[in-house]
Amino acid sequence: MQDKPHHSKYGVDSLPLKQTISSFYVLLKLYWTKKESLICWIYLGLILLLTGGSVYIATRINTWYKEFWDTIQNYDVDGFFHQLSIFAILATIHVVVSVYNSFLRSKMAIEWRRYMTDVMVRKWLEKGSYYKMQLTDSKTDNPDQRIAEDLNLFVGNTIALLLGVGTDMAMLVSFSVVLWGLSQSVDLTVFGGYVITLPDGYLFYLAAIYAILGTIVTFILGKPLVRLNFRQQRYEADFRFSLIRLRESADSIALYKGESEENETLKDRFAILVKNYIQLINCTKRLGFLTLGYAQTAVIFPILIAAPIYFAKLITMGTIMQITSAFGRVHDSLSTLIMNFNALASWKSVIDRLSLFATSMDKAAALECIEVKTHDKNEVVIDSLCVKSVDERVLIDNLSLNLAGGDRLLIKGQSGCGKSTLMRTIAGIWPYATGSVAMTEHNDVLFLSQKPYLPQGSLRQCLYYPRPSAFDDDLIKEYLTKLKLDHLIDRLDSTEQWSHILSLGEMQRVAFIRALLNRPKVLFLDEASSALDEDLEALCYSLLIETLPQSIIISVGHRSSLEILHNKKLQLDNCKAVITNI
Repeated sequence: MQDKPHHSKYGVDSLPLKQTISSFYVLLKLYWTKKESLICWIYLGLILLLTGGSVYIATRINTWYKEFWDTIQNYDVDGFFHQLSIFAILATIHVVVSVYNSFLRSKMAIEWRRYMTDVMVRKWLEKGSYYKMQLTDSKTDNPDQRIAEDLNLFVGNTIALLLGVGTDMAMLVSFSVVLWGLSQSVDLTVFGGYVITLPDGYLFYLAAIYAILGTIVTFILGKPLVRLNFRQQRYEADFRFSLIRLRESADSIALYKGESEENETLKDRFAILVKNYIQLINCTKRLGFLTLGYAQTAVIFPILIAAPIYFAKLITMGTIMQITSAFGRVHDSLSTLIMNFNALASWKSVIDRLSLFATSMDKAAALECIEVKTHDKNEVVIDSLCVKSVDERVLIDNLSLNLAGGDRLLIKGQSGCGKSTLMRTIAGIWPYATGSVAMTEHNDVLFLSQKPYLPQGSLRQCLYYPRPSAFDDDLIKEYLTKLKLDHLIDRLDSTEQWSHILSLGEMQRVAFIRALLNRPKVLFLDEASSALDEDLEALCYSLLIETLPQSIIISVGHRSSLEILHNKKLQLDNCKAVITNI
């Protein structure tokens, strides 16, 4: 039985550890089992070679500590300068190896992220998942953050943590051998004449016990960080989304004088963010006392345990410094969990969010929409179409319709009766419907919505969208002039945020020009002229009829003035559809 996510008042918090591990494996396979990962396998091989070099240099520097401090103890001036020259060579090699190690890690990260981003974006867009997710899953928050931020964190943290652990394990093995060799069995006489026998490897045992105890306590104190990090990422994204939404809806909010309400909404969202952040920093504070205290104690601890054999004149000053260095390496390697607990908690949160996002995309993609069949005929054929709402309420029952080239159908009905949903069903993006739809090829079909989508880029690109074709400038200027947008002619190649600059009426006329330029065989207009006055609306439709005489036009609208511009009407009422000629 699959483990279920942990829930809180605010939704999903995190996945059980077992499921996180399984999700991590799935995310790894997305890239590392594909042929595109070959370059990163090469990078990884080079990184492992460099890591081996780093470990060797570290053990050589450990030996240098003994030689250097013995030279100091013996007042050997020539030996002192000789040891400095050795250190200069070792340090130079260490710098070169470390820089290339970091460089290759960064190269590997960007290649991995590039592929993962491409896969996730494609998966999000294919089969209309990005649209269906809004209908099916309210818990998957901020898909933009999942793709842009979490993928970056996942790749970066995975490389840093796994290669870091690999390096630590290599250091652990190498310096455990060193530490074991420095802690041979010895008899010590302590106060009162008692003799204590220290066993072989006692320094290693003490380092292991010290690190394991610290790890256990850290895990207990730091466990809440996983949940709090998960929430913090979501609350930060929710707050940012609210700010973006305010910016995008600035005109409407200003007209409603809704500043106070928006301010309260932002304050509420930020208050949730702050409350969780305070819990997060309090937990981090408690963990900080442990980790910093633990780290400080680790500085003196090896000296304390080596001091008795030093004062017994069994080892030199150089040896005690070598012991301190080796103990520190073993202790650091065994203390990976303590030193990286915050990063591990954040990493788990990222994996959980990406896993939930991927699951949500899979569920959305599994929702089958009506397959819109294509044919060579210039007609739209709808047969036995039944359209339902998200909650399975029937909106339109058993609709059959046949439209030929030149037909112009007006769909009317009360608000909420399913007019726009019918358009989405015919477009093949609404998953709650049965029946069949057939029309011309997708490239010859165009949908215009009430609020047109204007892509980022120049005004010319907005007019061409969604097909970046080259149209005659004279024709573009002619249409702009006819639809009273001639003031935009000089700005055709200006790159602006056009969805913020143009009024809704101007955007709707830009969309009409888009239809005139693309010349679709089937054109859907979902209240596409709602912001225009009746004269401008009539002008736009007349231009469409004149330019596209054989195109099928299907409109949704409320105005009675639209009827004269169409030759058929579909009236929706109480799940029934009545078709009449006008």
